Amino acid sequence: MTVFRRPFGYRTRTALLTLAVVAAFAAPAGALEEAPRRPPAPFRVFVYGVESAETALQERLEEALPMVRKRVERRRDWFRLAESLETADVALRITNYRVGHPRDHEGMGWTMGDCWAMEFHYVDAVVLAGDLRAALSGLDHRCVETGPSLRNAASHLAEELEQFARDNYGTLSQLRARPGTR
Repeated sequence: MTVFRRPFGYRTRTALLTLAVVAAFAAPAGALEEAPRRPPAPFRVFVYGVESAETALQERLEEALPMVRKRVERRRDWFRLAESLETADVALRITNYRVGHPRDHEGMGWTMGDCWAMEFHYVDAVVLAGDLRAALSGLDHRCVETGPSLRNAASHLAEELEQFARDNYGTLSQLRARPGTR
C-alpha cells in the first residue's frame, strides 16, 4: 500500500490562496500613499482655457483665466504654475465660466436670511494628470446686494484642485518622478 502525502496541509494551502487573492486585488503601492500635510515639492500646474467658437463664452473664459491662475498660485504649498503643458504635472482646463441669476423670490415669501435675490458664479474645469481625469467646479453664491464674485468661485476651484491632488497624491507623485510624463 502506497501512502500519498500532500506537499502542503489544508491550512497552508488556505493561507497561500488567501495571500494570492489579496495580492491580486491590492491597489498599486503609489495609489495608497497618504498625502502629507505639505508635499516636499509643489506640483506644476498649467491652467488654460478651451478654445470656443462662441464669442461670449470665449470672453468669459478670458475673464476667468487670470483669476483662476492667481488662486491656484496662492496655494504655494501644493502648486506652482507651469509655463507650458509639456512641463506640467497637472493640467487644469477651464471649460466654462457662468453666472446664474435665479428669479427673484421676494413675492413668494422665500428668503435666505436678509437676501431676496441670489446670484451664482460657477467656474467649471477638467483636471488632467496622466490617466487621471476629473471634472471640477468652483462656486460662489451670495445675495445680489453683497455681490458674489469670480474671485471666490476661483478660490473654490483651487480648493477642489488641492483636494484632487490629496486624493491622488501617490499617482501624482509617481507621474512627477518619471521624466517625460505629464
